[in-house]
Amino acid sequence: MNTKISAYILKKLCQTFDLPRYDAIRDKFSTATNLDHLPWTPVRRQKFVQELSDEFDFAVDITGTVGAVTDRTDQRYMTRFFGEVWRPRTEEYTYSGWSLVDKINSAKPQRVLDYGCGYNQFKGRISNLIGIDPYNNCADYMVDILEFARVQSENFDHIIAFGSLNFNSRRDIEERFQCLVSLLMPGGRMYFRVNPGIAHSNGPWVDIFPWSFEIAYELATQSGLEMPVFKRDFNDRLYFEYIKPALS
Repeated sequence: MNTKISAYILKKLCQTFDLPRYDAIRDKFSTATNLDHLPWTPVRRQKFVQELSDEFDFAVDITGTVGAVTDRTDQRYMTRFFGEVWRPRTEEYTYSGWSLVDKINSAKPQRVLDYGCGYNQFKGRISNLIGIDPYNNCADYMVDILEFARVQSENFDHIIAFGSLNFNSRRDIEERFQCLVSLLMPGGRMYFRVNPGIAHSNGPWVDIFPWSFEIAYELATQSGLEMPVFKRDFNDRLYFEYIKPALS
């Protein structure tokens, strides 16, 4: 869940119901609070919706729980940001840029997954590549890794995740990370570029998870992976690789 967006909605909700007679319900506001069940007046509800819509620059649907509103708002915000605002800077990265094309192709890949492929720039450059992305329609499949993993099996010998496994909570990161591990063949390799917590200047509501060497190593240890490479790349991004041990 996008904690930036949920915190903002809860803050605005407390401001909307700031009268003493609402103390009992205000103190219980959480992501599980159902907005449909609150004692709205037409004017109060309209003002609340307008304030949210003005902040995110699109009409916000406030039906359901705060968590549901957060998820819908996050999906729409991220789709617009990564489909219209964000632009790749592949040529500026030393380790996680175009040099990866020759590195993977030299291994004669059987099947490559580019998770969070964005504009799918590696398509046609890296052999046997499938690009998935939940926010950009240039992907081969516009889907998140959670849904993709439900219909795929362990059959990728290379997986790329450049800037894609970097959003929301540690729980969100670990859940998607395990999907990637499950899709990687024994002996396969994963390539990561991650953000250590630097906010996007033109995407203030993108909830960046702050990666570090310690977190990358911890996830490797928990999943039985080797991490032979860890480097700092352009713009203070972190680049590392994992290897899934071959079956003995």
